Amino acid sequence: MKVVAVLLAAGEGKRFGEKKQFIKLKGEPLFQFSLNTLNRIDIIDEIILVLPEGDLERINPPSFTPLKKVPGGKERQNSVYNALQSIQHADIVVIHDSARPFATEDMFIQSIENVKKGWDGSITGYKAKDTVKIIQDNTVKETLDRNRLFIVQTPQAFDFKKLKDAHERAKMEGFVGTDDASLMERAGYKITTNQGSVLNFKITTKEDLILANCLAGRR
Repeated sequence: MKVVAVLLAAGEGKRFGEKKQFIKLKGEPLFQFSLNTLNRIDIIDEIILVLPEGDLERINPPSFTPLKKVPGGKERQNSVYNALQSIQHADIVVIHDSARPFATEDMFIQSIENVKKGWDGSITGYKAKDTVKIIQDNTVKETLDRNRLFIVQTPQAFDFKKLKDAHERAKMEGFVGTDDASLMERAGYKITTNQGSVLNFKITTKEDLILANCLAGRR
């Protein structure tokens, strides 16, 4: 059974102010943290590294696992689609955002194993701990039941053919989702969960980078 990992590092850094995937964290580019983790997972057969088109020739990271570089698209969903189009054969594909440098090997392995068990996909995350409210026009409209809320992260693993089908449908119908699981759900596929962590946070702001440097230093 062939498992391919897609590592997304194609963002232009519009919100962050620069391409955060290349910012140094403990002496290494941010994306390299996730790439190093993927290289320690024996069940991953190939890695697709998605980069900004202008950085394809410049970035040549070390990798023990066979690695292919693919140009990203305008949005995240386009980048994943480009990666899927570049894969000639796979049974399972696992998608990860390089902006989450502290995803563990277990998160990848658990998500992949869930798909091997027969699920169409598996998403990493954890149960919400905070109270979540819907706010409209600066007015509280509703308090959601946090017992039913799940904070979703990556990695996310899927049956390759079904994920490709979900992306093709979304492309044809002009639907844009916030993650790959939303495309799968929309196509009627069954998704389960695997355990994530608050430490597997996404670096989105400069404050997140401060936290990441503290955590990387402790590691």
